[in-house]
Amino acid sequence: MGLLDQILLQGNDSRLYQALVQKRGYAGSVSGGINDLGNMFDYNGPMHWGGSLTYDPTVSADSVVAVLTQEIEKLDKNGVDQATLDLAMVKMRSSLYDQLSSLYGFGKADLLATFALFDNDPGRINNLEKEFRKVTPAVMQKTIKEYLRPTNRTVLIINPLAKS
Repeated sequence: MGLLDQILLQGNDSRLYQALVQKRGYAGSVSGGINDLGNMFDYNGPMHWGGSLTYDPTVSADSVVAVLTQEIEKLDKNGVDQATLDLAMVKMRSSLYDQLSSLYGFGKADLLATFALFDNDPGRINNLEKEFRKVTPAVMQKTIKEYLRPTNRTVLIINPLAKS
């Protein structure tokens, strides 16, 4: 899911940014990720993946959701090729090293503590990149089918101007 997050949501080259911001102009940005209270590396167990955007009021919520659905369906149908997976790895590594160097070393301390607590192995910090490299296009396809299916999706539309 961390690599799918990189492909779908993270950065200006992400599929959702390209589809919703660049191509259609529905929003100025998209944001989100894994683990709102931390990062994609510092948890163990089930976690939600979420994204958000503020879209132009002339655009219907259904149009935004339709684009999200189209982008996920493209991944489901076409899969993730090795070049896309390689780019996601570069982005994940950048995210990891940003995390490790954040807040005067707190990011590294956070991950060391996480791996000590959950895995009894703070040295796992040295193997994260190797663990991500085990992901193949076939693993990505299986993950897409399992976790990005429409029945796993919750869409929350907040309209502050709506009458109650």
